[in-house]
Amino acid sequence: MADSQVMQKIEELSKQREEIREREGTHHAGADDRRKGEDIDHALGVLWDLRRREMSGEIIELDEDFLDRYSVDPGDDPPEDQ
Repeated sequence: MADSQVMQKIEELSKQREEIREREGTHHAGADDRRKGEDIDHALGVLWDLRRREMSGEIIELDEDFLDRYSVDPGDDPPEDQ
C-alpha cells in the first residue's frame, strides 16, 4: 500500500531487514548479512527523514534526495582524526 517512491523503498528495505533478522535468529546469518543489515538500518533512517519531509509538503525525488550515501572527501586539509 505504498503511496510514494519513498514508502515503496521503506517497505522493500524493511522486508529485506526482516529476512536478515530471521536468518540471525536461526544462526544462519553471516558477516555479509550483518553489514547489509547495518546499511539497511542507515538507509531506513534517511528514508524516514525523507518521508517526514514529504508528509510536510516537500516534493521528494528519491534519486536526487537520497544523498546520505556518499563518502565524504576530507579535502586537502582534513581534521587530524581522519
